[in-house]
Amino acid sequence: MGCLFELTYKCNLNCVQCYIPKDAKKELEKERIFGILDQLEKAGCLFLTFSGGEILTRQDFFEIAKYAKTRRFVLRFFTNATLINSKIADKIEALRPVSVETSLYGHRKTHDKTTRVRGSFDRAVNAIKMLKKRDVRILVKMLLMKHNAGEFWELKKTVEDLGAEMRGFGAGLLITPSADGKNDSLKYRLDDEQLKKYIQEESNQMKFSGRKNKFTKIGDNDILCNSGRLTVNITPYGEVNPCVEIRLQDNSLKDRTFMDIWTNHKDFIRIRQLRLRDTVECRQCNLVSYCFLCPGLFLVERGSIKKPSRESCRIARIRKEVYGDPIGTHMTNISTCR
Repeated sequence: MGCLFELTYKCNLNCVQCYIPKDAKKELEKERIFGILDQLEKAGCLFLTFSGGEILTRQDFFEIAKYAKTRRFVLRFFTNATLINSKIADKIEALRPVSVETSLYGHRKTHDKTTRVRGSFDRAVNAIKMLKKRDVRILVKMLLMKHNAGEFWELKKTVEDLGAEMRGFGAGLLITPSADGKNDSLKYRLDDEQLKKYIQEESNQMKFSGRKNKFTKIGDNDILCNSGRLTVNITPYGEVNPCVEIRLQDNSLKDRTFMDIWTNHKDFIRIRQLRLRDTVECRQCNLVSYCFLCPGLFLVERGSIKKPSRESCRIARIRKEVYGDPIGTHMTNISTCR
């Protein structure tokens, strides 16, 4: 099992596409987090990702991370990297995370425009350099938006020149509504022309590198997602969810144990039972081979884990135009999971 533990929703940046709503709810204290980590260990959790918000805005972050290390988790950190200096880089090195993941939204001007904080690009790049000197594996993510779509391939080369890696082969294509249901961020989605241009270049780059798309046959009885099966999300308030997109009720660790929620919560059981045959429209769709079948995205867009995301449908349509017709297979190389 792998857990994405959102330690805080506080952040020192103000990214235009951020899905996290602004609120003033009280977040978990350090001692409560220690207790939750104990429960995760007993439940058999192996992989633990600390995410935010920005994890380094928590003054007790390294105390929490060191405790997690004593519980023998394989650690991964999501950070915007702007708060990393040499002292913090040393502390990260000492924890030996399997990776540190950060986001760059383009080159300097574009990145700073997206984060709405001047100098954030330079601070992130300097952090990447410091961590690489300490032999920490760095993965860089880039969410494609209208204003940065033309910079991906050039930025990929810049990242690789720094000794870091771009996460996956391509970029994130799916901008989602915020967790409180607002759709303000959706205006940054690529238009059809931009999307087709990127996918065509992605196809060309994959052919040039000798890599192939990953296809997996999917039938009516196959599961759609491993959320709630192999992965789980915990919020800064101690709420347990299958993933960051699927927010449940009656899921607080203040009232129930982790194992009780994981094993007995009716919505966890419902998610695990979901198969392709249960979806509305997807089962008979001729675009299913190209689609990102994500129940969480279905839910935030359509209000149901069984109704397809219109954005996934749009991307699938354009992928079919570009890639041709791999009949009887399902495309699995689109990633939106945070």
